[in-house]
Amino acid sequence: MALITENLIHVIHQVGDPIARALGVEILDIQCSGKPTNSLVRLTLDKDGGLGVDDCEQFHQSLRRTWEVTQPSGPICRFEVSSPGLDRPLKLPKDFQRVQGQRLRLTVQNDTKKNAVVIGRLMAVTEVGLHLVDDRSKVVLEHCVSWREIVKAKIEVAFK
Repeated sequence: MALITENLIHVIHQVGDPIARALGVEILDIQCSGKPTNSLVRLTLDKDGGLGVDDCEQFHQSLRRTWEVTQPSGPICRFEVSSPGLDRPLKLPKDFQRVQGQRLRLTVQNDTKKNAVVIGRLMAVTEVGLHLVDDRSKVVLEHCVSWREIVKAKIEVAFK
């Protein structure tokens, strides 16, 4: 089923990417489950400034109608569209560029293969990695983290 799922994801991208561009959104992730002939397809979208319910609904309706026209003999798909949420994982350099200036929580792995947590405001995204500043205490700490060290990264959500 892996090959079928990969093909389905590829076809969904072919149909969905032009719709996403037209609506000013980006498809971040596609997950398929269920039978190949009747799949549940979960799409995660985002856009600059954040994604609203109306954005999800508009994309969903456009994708569903386009799917019915372009894939009449293809698999039956039920689509779920959502935003990534506040604590979405950050993976690609463009993900980090989008949240520059915000406080992040990184799980990093050093040369001894031990994990550590680094929290700080993202000051710069470079080809080499990230530059963060942790100013939560009296002593300001600067962290330079290379891309290869990052195990997991997300925005540090602050509740007041």
